[in-house]
Amino acid sequence: MRHWNRGRKTARNLLLALLLVFLIHASQGFPPYTARGMCRQFRHDYLLGELEPLYVQRDWVRPHRKNYHYTTIAARSGETYALFRYEDSLLGSHRDWSDFRPVLGEGSVCAANRGTIYAAGPFEGAAYARAVIRAEKAPEPNGKVKTRTFTLAGERLADQVFAFPYEREYSQSYWDNQNGEPYDYQDLTLYDIVNLWYRKPAPDTPHTYYLEDTEIPCTVTLYGESGEVLESFPLSVTTEGLLSYR
Repeated sequence: MRHWNRGRKTARNLLLALLLVFLIHASQGFPPYTARGMCRQFRHDYLLGELEPLYVQRDWVRPHRKNYHYTTIAARSGETYALFRYEDSLLGSHRDWSDFRPVLGEGSVCAANRGTIYAAGPFEGAAYARAVIRAEKAPEPNGKVKTRTFTLAGERLADQVFAFPYEREYSQSYWDNQNGEPYDYQDLTLYDIVNLWYRKPAPDTPHTYYLEDTEIPCTVTLYGESGEVLESFPLSVTTEGLLSYR
């Protein structure tokens, strides 16, 4: 009888624990666990049709000694493509637009995050792809405008998704510039250029700068087996995305 009572108490405590988990999960709006669940929630948020996941990437990021688990998704609804991210936890995944704001586009779309530009579109017929990013510095007093073009090779992630990695570390030329030494901006990486050309001094706050969050043109071009150009997609990425750290 004593063992029976102990078993009943154990079962009761387990049910109470499960009920508590359910109530906590419900209080957070029943966050999804699966990629398809995230797509359903995203579809309702943006009033889209059926949203099909094209590519799902799970990441474990640890900036500043704090752990983050993310699910990045490329998806399609008809001719609309979307790139978005959720932060994962034990009680489900939650919308996380901190360093990866959701982007939607008709026909194709791209976004930058942590050293990679992701692009989604009707790319299944391409043998390979390249992305060309064109950065532009604010005009100098004499009216001269400096520009810099970067060409990135694509890595296929799925039939309709490519990734274009770029360097995320400061170059020696960048540090030379910080020390007041002469440098050639043609030697700078994309990461360097965004830091130098799109950071502005904060008004009325000495030695403080802020990132000018703006769109930078990014053209994705598809190529066939023989190197012929199949199609080009004029897109853009944000400076905030290019410098994101998580």
